[in-house]
Amino acid sequence: MLCVVLLPPEEWPGRASAPTSVELRFVRSASELDAADAAAAEGIVAVPGCDIGALRGLLAALPRCAWLHSFSAGVDGIAPVLRETPDTLRASNARGAFTSSLAEYALAAALHFNKQVPRCMANRAAGRWERFTMNVLRGKTLGLLGYGSIARATAKLAAAFGMRIIALRRNVGGEAGEVVPEATYGYDDRAAFFGAADFIVCSLPATGETRHFVGAAAFEAMKESAVFISLGRGDVVDEAALVAALSRGRICGAALDVFEQEPLPAESPLWRCERLLLTAHNADLTSDYFEAGWATFVANAEAAAAGRPLLTPVDKSAGY
Repeated sequence: MLCVVLLPPEEWPGRASAPTSVELRFVRSASELDAADAAAAEGIVAVPGCDIGALRGLLAALPRCAWLHSFSAGVDGIAPVLRETPDTLRASNARGAFTSSLAEYALAAALHFNKQVPRCMANRAAGRWERFTMNVLRGKTLGLLGYGSIARATAKLAAAFGMRIIALRRNVGGEAGEVVPEATYGYDDRAAFFGAADFIVCSLPATGETRHFVGAAAFEAMKESAVFISLGRGDVVDEAALVAALSRGRICGAALDVFEQEPLPAESPLWRCERLLLTAHNADLTSDYFEAGWATFVANAEAAAAGRPLLTPVDKSAGY
């Protein structure tokens, strides 16, 4: 099976660890393909940051292409193109490839606030010996906003800490995974969900329905002791509302790994927020990031070549 990898304009480190089990051609536009490869290619791999216009051109230039794979888990960057493709073209993503690291980040962020790490660091810097009371995660309620692969991996780790698990999801009656939440809320019950959780981990995808899903009303519904953790897509959070909530002590703290604009502009007030753990969308950027992403691609390529269901299919109309 021949697949064409559509690269971003800049150099992409993932090329060095590309698999040899699938025949690949690396391009930045359809014009870089020779006629024989264009006629034979059956799949496309869209690398994060690739040009949308180039992706459209590549799809038009590959008459046998029946499968489009996103190297990232989120497909919001190529969603407009996905919606334009015929039903015969299947799509997949890297869902599940990076969940272990993201789940660990969620728990690390929870512990960061629960054990008051900033206070510990400030005491060390000041030479201050302060035996303050530290909290435990055991018995606390973890609210999972979205219940896909990231949330399920997080639930598994949180259960080991003795946390109570609740979830808010679009499909309330959907399959639960290894850890079944004690309570599952629908979108109409979001206020009750936000009010019940001590820690909220948001892993929702970016769609028209989820844009600014977590806004002023959500922060108003949360406990004052709540910690909000966002590691899905930045568009889901109204950043101005979060800044306001943190500034007036409406919630205890927040951890953000994803943002509406990336890189985060220097003028963003988020840089100056106290009680905010801020990372540069690298919670999933592990030492084996590219190997894990390629492994998911290969599994889907084998399924596509054999005519089997894809391992990580994408609902093109839903956008995830």
